Amino acid sequence: MIVNVFSIGSAPPNAIAEAAEPYGGCTFVVEPDDAAALASVPVLQELGEVVVADGVDACVRALAGRVPAGVVTFADRGLRLSAGLARHYGLPGLSEKAAEWCCDKIAQRERLNACGVGDVPTAPLRGGVYPAEVPMPAVVKPREGAGSEDTAFVHSAEEFRDLMTQLSPDRPYVVERYIEGVDTPFGPLLTDSVSVESAVDARGAVRHIGVTLRLPLAPPARDTGLVFPVHRDSPLTGTLLELAAAAIAAVDFTAGITHIEFKLGPDGPVVIEVNGRLGGGLYRLMPRVGTVEPVGLATALAVGEPLPDAFAEPTGHAMHYYAQPPYGAVAVSALPSPRTVRGVPGVFGADPRTRAGAPVHWRQGSAGRVYDIWIAADTLAELDQRRAAVDELLEQTTEWEYER
Repeated sequence: MIVNVFSIGSAPPNAIAEAAEPYGGCTFVVEPDDAAALASVPVLQELGEVVVADGVDACVRALAGRVPAGVVTFADRGLRLSAGLARHYGLPGLSEKAAEWCCDKIAQRERLNACGVGDVPTAPLRGGVYPAEVPMPAVVKPREGAGSEDTAFVHSAEEFRDLMTQLSPDRPYVVERYIEGVDTPFGPLLTDSVSVESAVDARGAVRHIGVTLRLPLAPPARDTGLVFPVHRDSPLTGTLLELAAAAIAAVDFTAGITHIEFKLGPDGPVVIEVNGRLGGGLYRLMPRVGTVEPVGLATALAVGEPLPDAFAEPTGHAMHYYAQPPYGAVAVSALPSPRTVRGVPGVFGADPRTRAGAPVHWRQGSAGRVYDIWIAADTLAELDQRRAAVDELLEQTTEWEYER
């Protein structure tokens, strides 16, 4: 069996369960303080066994002497527990120190800076006082978290004071120097943020799956989607892959898939974050362009299987497009039907994430989007045209409510 430390993350339960079938099925581990995962338990029970347990010892007791073939997670929240379980059972996976570096943005930045993989001033936010060692402009974000949740830019002391009135007073945050971006060579629809998707096997082999491109942010700092892949014939791509390999080595990443985020700055690409799991949306984009099925790959790596000699060359491009609420909206009052959205040329999936009348807020980051829309095309230019057609439809059919 495969043990999956489950939380809401970058792969859905059905894909996780399907990848586990060749290894005897899936046992989902849910931590008792993870409300979102607990709400998914009825779905998980249809796909495999569910264990609700907190910590390695409790999980081992719940498994009642059974030894998993592998341990895997697709959520940041699950990294520490999955690392502890892999160590207990002697299975491939992250070390507990590597899991800590991947989860804690301060610890990770200190490690990357110490290893010469970037030099970005970063400091914890204490008592709502701006840290003097980080020059403005800066990014304020949770010390642990994903998907641009609770993330915003500040350019002045006044903006910082205003932001402090909106953030959770009991949540740890970090302040990191903002890196000015440059024009991307990859196309007009894309922004100066990219990520490299890589796979590492238990023998230490590293193979890069591809480079993912990001769409421009929605205010204040929310992702609006990603495009996979960029073709590898760009000199910049070679630099990104070299930096990704250095970052993987710096955090001692062993066995699994990494999602490493970069900002394209005036002095070249800068590593922003190393994530110890598959990037969001890629479970559906990678197979669409014929590269690899990443949930199955991550599961195979967790049981100790070696990397394939090569990944297939991609055919075309695919986009995971986030329909984000406007900044300041408090509710969505009307949404188009999935059938209507799928009527736009190139759309191969349309998944509403909420219902008409539901509240929305920018602080939810990527998770606050109201629709997941999946688009494919042969070229980036054609993909942009199809995304523009989706935008036009959303403009005509989506309605928002604002504070009065």
